Amino acid sequence: MTLLQKAITPQLSNAYLTAGWDRVSGFVVSAADAAFATTPEQLFDVHALGFPGSPFSPADPFVDVIRFEARATLRLENATGGVDQASRALTGGPFVDRPPFTGTGFAPVSGHIVPVWWMRHTRLVPGTELVRVFADGTATVLAEFVNIADGWVADGVPVARTSALPRHVGTLAQWNGAYLTADVIDQGRRIVLASQTQPTDERFVSTGTGLWKHEIPFEEADAVLELDVQANWNGLELRIVDEFLGDDGSKLSRGSYVGHNADLAEGLQLVKVDAGVYEITVPSDSLQDIRTTQLTQASWAE
Repeated sequence: MTLLQKAITPQLSNAYLTAGWDRVSGFVVSAADAAFATTPEQLFDVHALGFPGSPFSPADPFVDVIRFEARATLRLENATGGVDQASRALTGGPFVDRPPFTGTGFAPVSGHIVPVWWMRHTRLVPGTELVRVFADGTATVLAEFVNIADGWVADGVPVARTSALPRHVGTLAQWNGAYLTADVIDQGRRIVLASQTQPTDERFVSTGTGLWKHEIPFEEADAVLELDVQANWNGLELRIVDEFLGDDGSKLSRGSYVGHNADLAEGLQLVKVDAGVYEITVPSDSLQDIRTTQLTQASWAE
């Protein structure tokens, strides 16, 4: 099993621990490759945390990271490109991003070889750990994301969820004629189903997070898939990750930019939520060329 690691902004860490947030995106490394980085100062270099607008400092008393299994359902891209069009052309990679991003596909840390990937906006993998690394080299596990139904558990206490279950990000299972938010667990042998409202099926039990869950054998599901909805907005390619109604009742869509050009993203005033991660909320009727793809993974059943 390969573990991936990502440094988490204080804002995202707080969302995990107080609101039960369940998503992540951006640059990741192998936890094994980064095992030498045991202090915030070392993590600052390994995860290239000195990007413009960064909330991090080498002198931070601690840095939070998440560690999670590298499943085939994650969509990872080699972090190659450059800091402008000229340097991007030299590598042939798709990224134009800000230093300390180098575009070589490796972390800007001396004395170690640490490959870097960019991970598309995704739901957290069951078993993800949120770890706080302190300046004295010690670390502690703050919480574990058990699965989409049980959510985060911190010090044995479930973290209440305050946001709606995602429909465009993460696993769905077709069961008893309906598509339900789900996670494949137990090494592919079982599926946990999640519902935001109490189902009439009495086999669903409360999780303590505000959700209801029921576990089934994998083979009971008629289908297991994930939706990938992409659209064009003002020439930018977005993955649509949420849809909701605005205060005036209009339909809004939240998009995560997948084109990797920081010049374009910042020029159109997308919100930078992390290094290499830009998002925007737009009227749904402003989207063009909407495409929906069903992603399936044969290894889920193995």
